[in-house]
Amino acid sequence: MSVSDPGPNPLRPYYHPPSTSAIHPEPVANASSRPQPTFNFPNIDYAEYLPDSSPSVSESIKDLIDKAIWRYSSVLIAQPFEVAKTILQVYVAEDSDSSSGATVPATFKSTKLDSPNASPNSSEDEPDFFTSSKVRAGSFSPSPPRGRSGRPTPSRHVTDRSGYIPPSSTSTSSESRLHLKNAHSLLDALSTMTSSSGLPCIWKAANTTFVYSILLRTLETFLQSILSAVLGLSDTDFPSTPYDPSSTAVPSILTTTSPATTLLVTTVSTACTHLLLLPIDTARTRLILTPLSSPPRTLYRTLRTLSSLFPMHLLPIAVLHSALPSLISTSTPLALKSYLTLDPILNPLSYSIATFASAILELGVKYPLETVLRRAQIATFTSPALFASNLRSSAASSAQQRPVETIVPTSRTYRGVIPTMWTIIHEEGSSPVSVPTKTTGKASLQKRRNGQGIEGLYRGWRVGMWGLVGVWGAGLMGGLGATASSEATAAGAAGGGGHGHGGKF
Repeated sequence: MSVSDPGPNPLRPYYHPPSTSAIHPEPVANASSRPQPTFNFPNIDYAEYLPDSSPSVSESIKDLIDKAIWRYSSVLIAQPFEVAKTILQVYVAEDSDSSSGATVPATFKSTKLDSPNASPNSSEDEPDFFTSSKVRAGSFSPSPPRGRSGRPTPSRHVTDRSGYIPPSSTSTSSESRLHLKNAHSLLDALSTMTSSSGLPCIWKAANTTFVYSILLRTLETFLQSILSAVLGLSDTDFPSTPYDPSSTAVPSILTTTSPATTLLVTTVSTACTHLLLLPIDTARTRLILTPLSSPPRTLYRTLRTLSSLFPMHLLPIAVLHSALPSLISTSTPLALKSYLTLDPILNPLSYSIATFASAILELGVKYPLETVLRRAQIATFTSPALFASNLRSSAASSAQQRPVETIVPTSRTYRGVIPTMWTIIHEEGSSPVSVPTKTTGKASLQKRRNGQGIEGLYRGWRVGMWGLVGVWGAGLMGGLGATASSEATAAGAAGGGGHGHGGKF
């Protein structure tokens, strides 16, 4: 008996019920005649979606060695300029009319201070009534003062109000002391070093710089990952490569969901990384500023000479030196996008010029802080007061208790960030100033002023500017070449008349 099809339900017009034969299929005689599934997985080629096969152990080791050789070669190329810049930053400026090669204030030019009975307040014209004739006639070599334990107490040096010790009180040999003609010239510093100590001296602390550069990038990425995981941020919110002002790629801070948190994490991780590596940076400064004949000359032994791995006087300037430049470089894309509406995709040329200007601003903030940091680091080894306050134990060797010898005149004290800047600008040495005459109005008269001026805080700035201009220019030329190539490709494809390879050939 056949059942007629009632047709579609008016309440469900788009539903068609199956036929009765589909609901009750006829029985099959044997199981072998049942239809087999005919679906097969397609043979999809995943080569274009997945990278190449995992490299072998030998290939991984070879790649690691190649990267290490490339990094070490980069350090060797840049190290002479880094050494010259460090020397200029810590160099105590000398008067141009002084032929002794060191800063000698007027109060220390008297030879009375060399006498054991001399007083800093005595005058050259005052007769000496209280010195016996035998002492004046013979040579006087007093024994060093001794403490309660019978050991000689460390000698005290007379310093001026700027904290500088006159040349008569220093113990550095004249052979290892450099006499710079121009305190602002990198080439003069390099030529003076090579002529006095030989060519290998311009690569001092190259191994320490190599270790420092590797640890800096590794620790910074590690701390960024930890902080991003704690705060619930993605790893893509942080740049995988160092900041490049010439790049027109979209910065990661513009695509993140929380720009303020990303900016904070980047700045904090950079500051923490520099603080953790502060002992290595301080040891590198000592290796650069001490003669090659002055031990120790290795990183491990130099770290052992530190009175404290994290001296308290270095912490504020280290945080400022690392945090402020990182804050400027990271926030630049966000400021350009928010306030100037400059997009790296829509306005590549304007955006590149704006990032170049921000990189110059970053150098302008970084170099004064770096100058103060280098002087604070070398004062850790040359200042007797800092040595006495930071000694870890009284069993330190006598070599660690006395100040080290430096290849250039350096400050023997450190009084803070602002006082050090004030000393360089207004008190250290003297510099010529052109004064216009009253009749002609032209700058013809030459007068001298105390201090080095603002220029004293920017010694060695040409190293950073040369590198910045070179990287930015190469990136700009590469970006313009890529843009022209893409435009030519599009034009060729449009004029090819439907040929698939008309734009390429």
